[in-house]
Amino acid sequence: MKINTIIVLIIVSIFLLTSKVDSKSLPQSYNRNNLKLPNEKDIQDIYKRYNLLNNEHINLKQNAFQKTISNQKLQTSYPVSQNCSNAMNNLLNPNNPDFMMLFYSGVSINELGNFDSCISYPANVSQYCVFSSQIESILPIYIGVCYPSAIYCSPDDVLGLMTQYSILMLLQANMTFNAAEDLHCYNSTYQTVEIAATSGTWAMTAVCAFIALNIIIGTAVEYIFVIQLSNYRKRYGTLMNHPYSLLNPKSYFEPNSTNLQGDNQYSYSTNQNDNESAGGASLGGVENMGNSGINNDFEAQFYDPFFESISNVNVESNLFIKYFTCWSLIKNFNSLAYGKSEKRYFNSLDGIRTLSTCWVILGHSLLFGASGYGYDNLAYVASGTTLQTFAAQAIFGGEFAVDTFFMLSGFLVSFSVLNQLSKRNSIYGSIKFWVAYVVHRFVRLSPLYYFMIFFSMWVAPMIGSGPIFYQYSQFTNLGCSSSWWTNFLYFNNLYSTLATECYAVSWYLANDMQFFLLTPFILILFRKWKLGGWLLTLSLIFASVIGTTIVAYKYQLGTFFNVFSMPDESNTNPFITDIYQKPWNRIGPYLIGILVSFIYTAPRLSKRVRYIYYLRIPRYILYCIAFFVTFFLVYCPYTFYQNPWNYAQKAVFSGFGHTSFVVGLAIFMIGTFFGYGGIVKWFLEWGIFKFFSKLTYSSYLVHPLVIMFRIYSMTNFLHYSVTEFIVYYAGNIATTFAAAFVIHLLIEKPFINLERLIFSSSS
Repeated sequence: MKINTIIVLIIVSIFLLTSKVDSKSLPQSYNRNNLKLPNEKDIQDIYKRYNLLNNEHINLKQNAFQKTISNQKLQTSYPVSQNCSNAMNNLLNPNNPDFMMLFYSGVSINELGNFDSCISYPANVSQYCVFSSQIESILPIYIGVCYPSAIYCSPDDVLGLMTQYSILMLLQANMTFNAAEDLHCYNSTYQTVEIAATSGTWAMTAVCAFIALNIIIGTAVEYIFVIQLSNYRKRYGTLMNHPYSLLNPKSYFEPNSTNLQGDNQYSYSTNQNDNESAGGASLGGVENMGNSGINNDFEAQFYDPFFESISNVNVESNLFIKYFTCWSLIKNFNSLAYGKSEKRYFNSLDGIRTLSTCWVILGHSLLFGASGYGYDNLAYVASGTTLQTFAAQAIFGGEFAVDTFFMLSGFLVSFSVLNQLSKRNSIYGSIKFWVAYVVHRFVRLSPLYYFMIFFSMWVAPMIGSGPIFYQYSQFTNLGCSSSWWTNFLYFNNLYSTLATECYAVSWYLANDMQFFLLTPFILILFRKWKLGGWLLTLSLIFASVIGTTIVAYKYQLGTFFNVFSMPDESNTNPFITDIYQKPWNRIGPYLIGILVSFIYTAPRLSKRVRYIYYLRIPRYILYCIAFFVTFFLVYCPYTFYQNPWNYAQKAVFSGFGHTSFVVGLAIFMIGTFFGYGGIVKWFLEWGIFKFFSKLTYSSYLVHPLVIMFRIYSMTNFLHYSVTEFIVYYAGNIATTFAAAFVIHLLIEKPFINLERLIFSSSS
């Protein structure tokens, strides 16, 4: 018993001497569904109060030591049953073969112990329990412990033990704990929270089975009817004329000396050298035949009755074959790996798209880890030694990558439509043309988008594991159960705020679809009256920029790059102040893309701009302007941390930043269209970018699932350091593009093929 007392004393003393938590103003309850990012000031204040713990609780330490030495139980509001207490005391005996379990428990905040080692013991020996709560409804805390089996210790007993041997001993004075809500326990036979299958799960299973069946059939049809049948026709020619065909009457009655000579139409070998190398002399006469009358050195190729029966099938017009080949892995992989763009002057866009996608993933790799279960040194991440450095501004500069996508979308849509209207010699276009315009976009974006929403809702929560994975759906699909239909109709950005939106990154798709529906009105006006098109587009840009600036200044909104100082939406109207995802605040870059298409498609204006780029000095001046604008907007937030901006400066950055960045990028992009750009153009047109650029849409949709799935499957926290973050980010990039490669072949590309099949058939 004396040894047990000493061990308890050591554990408690180590814990008390190293803890930095103040519990004076902790709330009685916490909001589990409060997912907003912690405010930097609140984080720093909480951690400062942690540092006062040693002084404020010195008497508590002394009393705890005295009670431990005198073999008295610590005062706690959460009692432990005698059965559990005996099991714990037995475990504290160094002679106990399971004594090492003590080292698999965390003691302080965000210490999860050793999950895998704890559950490696039999279920009747150990259990691993993770405690999760929030301090002041802001800072999430997690503690993982390895205690005696559930046979001896109930969840209430575990909570009681934690108030004696962990940081909860100090927090219990100002926090209320609930074992049923705050604890999740596991053992060797129950290693993660099991989620029951729902009707949605079975529906998604049926959808996946349907897709898999189509892919299997489609790949087989492609191989048989397209590849093998094509080779068969090249080898044997038409059915009735082939000398070995059973449908050719001559094959029954007379030899075909032409074929024996190796006729070009039916044989791979067409010269004497080839035949000799195959194992014989020339095939010229009867002398070379054996007793059977057949040339021993020549073996006629077998005429397959199956291919003979399907050799007259018209692959190009057979809808059955055309439908299933849309799903073929062979066809879709060849298109991905070897497909070439017809517009070579736009090849630089491949690099821009790929790098922008990587930039988005860079920002989200840090942001997602800071929004919930992620970094064990969150206060350090928010401090001036990390995110407030000059180099770190590139991470949150990733918000401009989305503006790049808006600009590219505006340019490509407008360029395509203007070209098609010109070919039709039409100003307004027909009703059928505009219906096809909308349907094409909807079919192009929706299938994969819908699949990812429902997969993340109904399938992903069932296939993960880990002590914290039960929280996955709370952070990834907070609003999906009630508002998924707004995503289907592409107005989720108007219905929800970014913090509560279903599949949060989908705000971009909603904006893009809304901009897409506005575009025809601008383009029709431009076709009718070019100056009017320019004036309308510039007016919309001006209204967006000035309107965003006014709202940001009036409501004293922070900038997005300072993610730990987001505005409190409880005192404002989020419909107005949520300037990050509302279309009237983000349309500027898209309209810049439309203006680029105006420049490029107008013959006279295009020639003048081309001539400006032809002149070396003006071209270099434009490059310097482009570099300065983009570099300045990415890195100027560094000055905010050195000398905090006032609300006017923040408002100007929020209003002008997004649109100004793509203006700088567009200046360089136009130069690449005209063949200029030097080594940067060469780099952006690098062949590998052509491959990855085809995966950017899939990557954008799947990367939140990849990152959050990885975070909530962890058995220990991430720890931020430059080296560790680089490795973590590289893993996210590799996993994201690998997942994008799969879903592109299985879902995205087949539906693109089907959409083309439908439109080609209707036309």
